[in-house]
Amino acid sequence: MLFGLTLSEMKADKLLKNIELRFNGKFAPTTFKKIKKFQGIQQFIINDSFANFEDRTTNTKERENNKLYFILASLYDDLMDENIVSQAVLNEMFLNPENAKPKSFSEVVLIDTHLKLLNLIQNKEAYQKVLNNIHQAQIDSLEQLKNDISLERILSITERKGGYSLLMCRHYIQMSAYDVIDNCWYQLGGMIQMTNDLYDIYKDTMAGIHTFANTQNEFEKIRDQYESQVHKYKLGIEKLAYNDSKKMIFQIKLSLIPALGFVALDNLKQLQGKAKNLKPFKDYARKDLIVDMEKVKNIIKLIKFSYQIANNKTINI
Repeated sequence: MLFGLTLSEMKADKLLKNIELRFNGKFAPTTFKKIKKFQGIQQFIINDSFANFEDRTTNTKERENNKLYFILASLYDDLMDENIVSQAVLNEMFLNPENAKPKSFSEVVLIDTHLKLLNLIQNKEAYQKVLNNIHQAQIDSLEQLKNDISLERILSITERKGGYSLLMCRHYIQMSAYDVIDNCWYQLGGMIQMTNDLYDIYKDTMAGIHTFANTQNEFEKIRDQYESQVHKYKLGIEKLAYNDSKKMIFQIKLSLIPALGFVALDNLKQLQGKAKNLKPFKDYARKDLIVDMEKVKNIIKLIKFSYQIANNKTINI
C-alpha cells in the first residue's frame, strides 16, 4: 500500500501540473497538496476495498476517475468556502455545467472535470440525483454559521454532506448496482464527515462553524453520536449480499477510519477529565484541540482501536 500510495501521488502530481499547463493557471498550494495526498488514500483504503467484493482491485480508468473526483470536489469546496462566486453561478456550474460561463482558472478546471465525469457515468439518472443531493447539502451547510441552528439539523447536514459526497465515488467504479451497497457507501461517507469534524474542532470553532463536535459540552454525548453513526455503517456492511469472509476483510481494511474518530474522542475525554462538562471550545488552546497523529501515543491508540473495531469489540472510552 505504501508503494502504491507513493506511485499514486506521483501520478496525481503529474496530472495536476499538466492541468495547470493546459489551462494556464495554478491550483492553490493547499488544494494541490490535498488532492495529491487524499486521492491515493481513498483509492487504496476505500475504492479498492469495495472492488475486492468482486474479486479485483480498481483498474487504471477507475483510478483516473478517482483523481478527477478529488479535483472536482476540492475546487467545489474552495468556491463554496471562500464565496468566490455567487450561489447562482455555483448552481449553474454544478447542476448545468454545459451552460456555465467559467471565468477563473478554478472555475474552468471545475467545469472541464465535471463534464468529463458526467460523460463516463453509466447510470446518469441515479448520478444526477446524488449530485442534486450533495449540492443541496452543501448549500444547507451554510446554516452551520448560524448560532441558533439545532443539533438535529447539524446531524442531518453532516450525514448528507458526507454521505452523498462519497456516494458520488460509487458511480466511478464498475460494480453491480443495488441499493444496499449504495447505503454502505453513504453511511461510510457520513462517518468520514463526522471524523473530519472531530479533527477540525479548533478550525471550525475559530471560523464560527457549528458542528456536532463543537456545539456540545459533554464528551459522552459527542461520543454517543459518533458511535451511532459507526453502528449505522456497520449495519450497512452486514446487509451486503456477499459472504461473511469478504465482509470481514472489508471491515478490517476500513477499520482505520472509525479508529481515527475514537482517537480524537479519547483526546476530548482527557480534556474533560473529571469535570462534569467540557469548557467552551473557544476557551481551549489550539494545542489542546489539535490531535497530532504523528505522535507515538496516538499511533498506538489508532492501532488498538482499529484492532477492536475489526474484531467487533467494544471500545471503552
